[in-house]
Amino acid sequence: MRTRALAAAIFTRQTSSLAYDARFRSKVDGLVSRRRGDLLVVLEDCTDPANAASIARICDGFGVPELLFVSSRAPPKFDPCGEGLRRLSASATQWVKLTSYASVDDCYDRLRRDGFTSAACVMDDNSILLPASDDDIARRDLLGGPLALWFGTESRGLSPVAVSGADQKVLIPMVGQVESLNLAAAAAIIIAETCRLAGPSPAPPPKDLAEDLLFQHASWHEPQRRLRRRTAAAARGEIFRQRRRADAG
Repeated sequence: MRTRALAAAIFTRQTSSLAYDARFRSKVDGLVSRRRGDLLVVLEDCTDPANAASIARICDGFGVPELLFVSSRAPPKFDPCGEGLRRLSASATQWVKLTSYASVDDCYDRLRRDGFTSAACVMDDNSILLPASDDDIARRDLLGGPLALWFGTESRGLSPVAVSGADQKVLIPMVGQVESLNLAAAAAIIIAETCRLAGPSPAPPPKDLAEDLLFQHASWHEPQRRLRRRTAAAARGEIFRQRRRADAG
């Protein structure tokens, strides 16, 4: 009787796991179909996981398929693909592909190879103003093709090598006494305005995006699943031992 009950429980659990995987795959496929193929976001030397998590939520909300992390001046202070950032982002990081680069040059090489131009968010007299005062001019100057938006730290901004490699510069016009915004707030404004100017994405999302998101999801959740299975197995073993002792007594 116990053997049949245990076999039935295992079968039910396996069936439930397969059903969950199928539902999750369907959800990922639907999500990918709504992602943009013409916009990426790059964070250089981001030291605050709360800002990184907020920007991941912004990327998810506006359909940006990938968030790139570049560590150029100091080693990263948090794991972009870690469980902590996933929790801070309200799980948004499981819906946005996360990629890390050890240098600005490596990141630029990938972007140029994929046909992306880059716009650096910096305070410069020649920057394109966003929100735009003239939509047509902003589209002409900024949106000639797939675009990567670069953001630096709140204290130091982008590094000189990151700025020098950019094709364009963008700036939020400010009229108050405080001349800058929180990193996540600035990213939200620029990403939202870029998406407004671009309209519906003319380019499809990356063809491997669904598989990349599934792999990323599995890398987070499989260790948790193994831990839950070990905990459940230990609990079942303890129950079995208690019953054996009760039968023997």
